[in-house]
Amino acid sequence: MSTEKDDINFFVKVPTKPKTKTEEDMKLNTSKKGLILVGISIILIMISLVIILYFIFYTNADEQNYIKAKYLVQNTSEYYIIFYKSFNNSIEKIIVDGVELDKIENKILFNKTGSIEVELKFNKKMDNLDNFFYQSKALEEADLSYFFSDDINSTSDMFHGCKNLKKITFGDFGPKNLYNISNMFSGCENLEAIDIDISINDKLKDIYGLFYNCYHLKEINFGDLNTKNVINMSKLFSGCTDLTDINFNDAKHFSTENVIDMSYMFQNCKSLENLDLKKFDTSKTIHMNNMFDSCINLQNLQINNFKTLNVESMFYMFTNCNSLSSLDLSKFDTHKVNDMFGMFKDCTNLNTLKINSFNTSLVTDMGGMFGNCKNLSNLSIFNFDVKNVENMNGMFQGCKSLESIDLSNFETENLEGASYFLHGCKNLIYIDLRKFNTLKLKNHIDFFPRKPLGVDFIYNKTIFNIDIPEKWNSTIITHYK
Repeated sequence: MSTEKDDINFFVKVPTKPKTKTEEDMKLNTSKKGLILVGISIILIMISLVIILYFIFYTNADEQNYIKAKYLVQNTSEYYIIFYKSFNNSIEKIIVDGVELDKIENKILFNKTGSIEVELKFNKKMDNLDNFFYQSKALEEADLSYFFSDDINSTSDMFHGCKNLKKITFGDFGPKNLYNISNMFSGCENLEAIDIDISINDKLKDIYGLFYNCYHLKEINFGDLNTKNVINMSKLFSGCTDLTDINFNDAKHFSTENVIDMSYMFQNCKSLENLDLKKFDTSKTIHMNNMFDSCINLQNLQINNFKTLNVESMFYMFTNCNSLSSLDLSKFDTHKVNDMFGMFKDCTNLNTLKINSFNTSLVTDMGGMFGNCKNLSNLSIFNFDVKNVENMNGMFQGCKSLESIDLSNFETENLEGASYFLHGCKNLIYIDLRKFNTLKLKNHIDFFPRKPLGVDFIYNKTIFNIDIPEKWNSTIITHYK
């Protein structure tokens, strides 16, 4: 039986003892500590994952490096993969169409025709990929995206002679110590476009013949290719007969400031019509021979800013540029040049040529220098110093538009060859050779044009001993100094 007191307690809430501030703080601190521990745990887990991933993808990169390649085999008796012998110890696996080969050999014969996919896996560090696919004529595609070794310093001739190669994927391929990529794509006849974004370092020194004889190459993207310290660009684009444009202005790391050799650089680029080389720094260049040789469709060439103070060779520099109508080389410094043989030979449409500022005091060879410049009607070379010139064979041969040649300052005491010197200059009416010395000549076949009557000719018979054509109006100078 409940009491009155119990009934009262049932309806009236009896207050409990209040919590102290210390107890609340302890509970809050415990909660904070829990959150901190959870956070630290998450961070530790993330760090562990990063470390694991690092060891998987980086410390074991050498074991995981591989190159993918695709071949189109037409004849199993003629096409095979060629590996440079020094790589045998570095290749761990060769997988052909998903099947691993039992043994690795320098030459692997395909046992079927058609499209074949190959994976090459490496297990050791290498310092170069020179000649790796050399003359692999069945190679159609190569993918270097999965090759990460920074120990590679050279890829010289890597795809040399891969005449059916059509596509190369570089991805993140860009060894930090790469210094030599000479002839890397030489002879890749069917490569039409290439994005050569393979290096952002400045250790590159040699890109000789990089695209040599890539006949069908039409598009080049230099990407981050850094050529700041390159010294050799000889034959860089030589034989790129289908290349219509080379955009150096958008190539942000393409530099020529240390280049010594530019010989044959654009030789036989038959489809180039315009070439803007304002960006070129040629202050250290020594060799420019054959630089634009046989650029037969080149109409506009911007080289006015060339600094040629160190250039020694200019022979065949513009030979067979038969679409050029004018050249202004008045800013060229040629005081170190020793060879100008055939420099403007076969520039058949050239009618304006500014070279009157040339210093030719060291030149020994001027043979064929203006040979077959059919449209050259005016030529000012009065100031040429030719005291050291030994060869002038065919120097003006075929210059049929020239009417006047003033060589009154030509002192040729060391001249040995002058055959065909003026041969074919059928419109000449005035020639001044008053200081021209022929006493050391060993050959002078057809020195004069087979011409005509009424040519005004000035010479010194004491030093000039070649027979003068009949009925010429000859003026004999006995003293010229």
